[in-house]
Amino acid sequence: MIGISRLSINNPILRKLEVVVTVIWLLYFLDIKIPPSLSLLFNALSYPIIAILVAVHWKRIAYVATRNIPLLIFVGTAMFSFFWSTNLSMTFDGSRGLLRTFLFGAYFVTSYNLQEQMKILVKVFALIAILTVLVYLAFPSYGDAIGGWAGIFPYKNYLGRAMVLGAILFFITALNNLKSSWLTWILFGLAIFLTLLSDSSTSLLLLLIMLPQMLFYWIIQQKYKLRSILLSFVCILIFGVIVFIVANQETILVDILGEGLTFNGRTPIWTLVIEKVFHEKPILGYGYQAFWSSDAGSYVIMHTWASNEAPSIPTTFNAHNAYLEIFANLGFLGLFLYGLVLLDIFPKIIILLFSTKKILFFWLLQFLIFIFFASLADVGIGLGNTSTYGMLSISAFLSISLEYERFFKHKKINAFTTS
Repeated sequence: MIGISRLSINNPILRKLEVVVTVIWLLYFLDIKIPPSLSLLFNALSYPIIAILVAVHWKRIAYVATRNIPLLIFVGTAMFSFFWSTNLSMTFDGSRGLLRTFLFGAYFVTSYNLQEQMKILVKVFALIAILTVLVYLAFPSYGDAIGGWAGIFPYKNYLGRAMVLGAILFFITALNNLKSSWLTWILFGLAIFLTLLSDSSTSLLLLLIMLPQMLFYWIIQQKYKLRSILLSFVCILIFGVIVFIVANQETILVDILGEGLTFNGRTPIWTLVIEKVFHEKPILGYGYQAFWSSDAGSYVIMHTWASNEAPSIPTTFNAHNAYLEIFANLGFLGLFLYGLVLLDIFPKIIILLFSTKKILFFWLLQFLIFIFFASLADVGIGLGNTSTYGMLSISAFLSISLEYERFFKHKKINAFTTS
């Protein structure tokens, strides 16, 4: 069996080049706004470049990729859904992209430890924030979007969700290095400012959900009795907040966030997607990435506001909900498998966090919570998509499974040596 020690490139120059390449592709898969011709070039180059990165670490990647079997089964099901797909071409292209995302995620875990991963992500999201400000100063009209600021992204929601995740990352990084963290605190403030500037109601809501959770790490570090009292208080507080939101949802959605009770037209789409899939292909769905090019997808488009969009919408439209997108493409089987992935990974990260109290595990927990909530209103954020968020989800699942395995193997060794 392959050992669990991390492999890396020994040449310092090649190692730095590898980091630069990783940062570039993380930025590209975040869907930043670049000319279409350049985007096609990057997409074409991504396959051979990622293939080279994978080839360098192929033995280790094969080991890491099999640390989370539910995830492997989910990805495998999506890739082999061409057997029942209603559009073989779309499923083939989507499956190829998903395989690339999965391998890139496994490579990320293989080539970089958790601390290095965080450093690279800090660089990526810091670049996004800085470039957005520079673009705003140099070309004020470039980043304009309907109702808010989009920065270097095509849509304001893209900037909003990137800066929410960046704010979490900067806060945790600064918390971990209080003595020399002034630059990270500045980046944290900038990320908050850009989130507000984007005027993305979904991102603002995510920010309100995520920021109070930063106290959770301080609570975990307390002694058992105090920790138990504080956690109980937090649970009561969270329950009270949920009750308050449900009781005042109209005021919050309409008056404060400006969303409307239909979540800006999302609920009619969700209703029709559920109706079509449930009555036509509830078990297996229409095939990975195939729903919106099917007759059922066309029906949903023609009977919602989506009919006013561009003619190319069947290849670009989505359910605006990652879970519904899984249901549409892979049916109840896909939802069941994704549920298994979450049920497998959340207990592991909670056990690791409470057992070790390491801030790196707190980051992974915060990232998973971010993905869980963001997926409710955004398809490009969850597992099964080919963006950076999909890749980071895969790398988070694999990292947690690998660290969980290491942790208990270490405990067994210690128990054996002390007995």
